[in-house]
Amino acid sequence: MPMKYVIGADIGGTQLRAALIAADGTIIAHERARTFVEQGPDAVITRVLDLIAQVRTGLPPGGDLLGIGVGAPGPLNPETGMVYAPPNMPGWYHIQLRDALALPTGLPVVIDNDANVAALGEWRFGAGAGTRHMVYLTVSTGIGGGVIVDGKLLLGRMGAAAELGSIFLDAERGLRWEELASGSGLGEAAAAAMPAHPASMLHTLASPQTVTAAHVARAAAAGDDLARSLMEREAHLLGLGFASILHIFSPELLLVGGSVALENPDLLARARAIAYERVLVDLYRDVPILPASLGERAGVLGAAALMLAAAEGH
Repeated sequence: MPMKYVIGADIGGTQLRAALIAADGTIIAHERARTFVEQGPDAVITRVLDLIAQVRTGLPPGGDLLGIGVGAPGPLNPETGMVYAPPNMPGWYHIQLRDALALPTGLPVVIDNDANVAALGEWRFGAGAGTRHMVYLTVSTGIGGGVIVDGKLLLGRMGAAAELGSIFLDAERGLRWEELASGSGLGEAAAAAMPAHPASMLHTLASPQTVTAAHVARAAAAGDDLARSLMEREAHLLGLGFASILHIFSPELLLVGGSVALENPDLLARARAIAYERVLVDLYRDVPILPASLGERAGVLGAAALMLAAAEGH
């Protein structure tokens, strides 16, 4: 029986990746390129096709290439293959991405948003392997996620479910979790606080106009009082969101990825403790809240998992 392979493609605002991947998750060939999103969707799609063609040459003789899985920024509709208007991909307005890749390659193509795809990758090949109910979160520039229920992605109407960053945490101002607790939200909180704290180390690292979450984490690690208070605020906000997710989905496992979480293990530990303090009953405290494991491979491995699931009829 021939070995089965898929191609996983990861389309990001900064970087494009494609990989030829065996059904067991082994990466056979991997290529990447800059997105150059400012050149428009046609140019980006051409680059994706070039990467797919390069990794396709690595298919072993007699190997069965099932198709291409694609993770792309949402909002998009996985059923129709349409990408609507991703905030970080200007000019991508109602782009029929699935057909744009399927027709030139002659292969079946399935697409989903990048957070769902990463969740599927962690569930099939990463730290979530063996679970039936799992939630994956990414905390970086924004907050996104994917939810696995009974071994399947929770998609909802038009594939638009599980926008976890859109939990409203500030009723008075109507602000979403992503606006408050993402890397961008942490940077904005620092910018607002810096003028009242002229002695903060943050002023030696950045201005209020240029400060980022990474600056805050660096200053906090050095003992700066303002940065430490900002990181405690960040842990509190993340913990509240984690507790909400545990209550809503009751997963077996909550995995957290993204640069803000993975580069600051003390932050994740504090947020986990706050979540466990806030949940209603012990059954939610039994849910591990752990770092995601696939790192930068999550996109291509998740895209591969997406195509494998489609080929298996899941």
